[in-house]
Amino acid sequence: MEEKAEAGMKDMLAENMQSLKELFRETPSMEHLLQIVATYHGMEQTERGIGFAEAFIMQIEDEKDRLLQASMVLEMVDRNEEALTYLDDAEDKFPDDIQVKNHRGMLLNKLSEFEKALSIYDGLLENSPKSLESLSGKLIALTGLGRHGDVLKLYKTSIAITPSTVQDWHFKGVIDGILKDYFKAEKGTSITDGQADKLSQSFNSIDHIIDGLGPEVRNFYMMGNFAGKEIYHEILENKS
Repeated sequence: MEEKAEAGMKDMLAENMQSLKELFRETPSMEHLLQIVATYHGMEQTERGIGFAEAFIMQIEDEKDRLLQASMVLEMVDRNEEALTYLDDAEDKFPDDIQVKNHRGMLLNKLSEFEKALSIYDGLLENSPKSLESLSGKLIALTGLGRHGDVLKLYKTSIAITPSTVQDWHFKGVIDGILKDYFKAEKGTSITDGQADKLSQSFNSIDHIIDGLGPEVRNFYMMGNFAGKEIYHEILENKS
């Protein structure tokens, strides 16, 4: 039975691959490329997916973008140490670039190198204290380090910031996704029952606000929410 299920899954992935490649031919984009890489990875043809991506990435003229995209492809297939080598190169050439620093912090969090990631995000937030992208990365690092008091402080900071772009709503979603499950897990330990109930009510009010901002904002927020929950539970699994 298991062999049949596995064969059926691979057949489905192969069918999806054809659709993804057609989409990519019509609209070449990094989003479609990463989906193709992930599908090859699911089919246990990781090297083929990386090769497909490299052929596209080599054509990118902007050097910073080329290095970042190469790093993202390797990250997609959990080759995070290799992905960091591309970021090392990017940082050497673009030492003050915010995008490169945020991506490096994210990869360090994935590698559970939370102290190093926290140092990067603290530096970024000194210059841009309202960056929800950097705040979401800092929250992951603080959660991984178990710094409960600082997690609460960051939550209070985040609720005072109104996202200014659709993409910002994604990072707001990541923050809320982590914190929703974090507060449930910490209820009665690092936070009181009363605090947990009050925090839960604040998330309910956000849901009402999101409903009035249109489907695009809601989709970005909900995708971030889902990602945040996954990140939080992955941190718990790695600790156990």
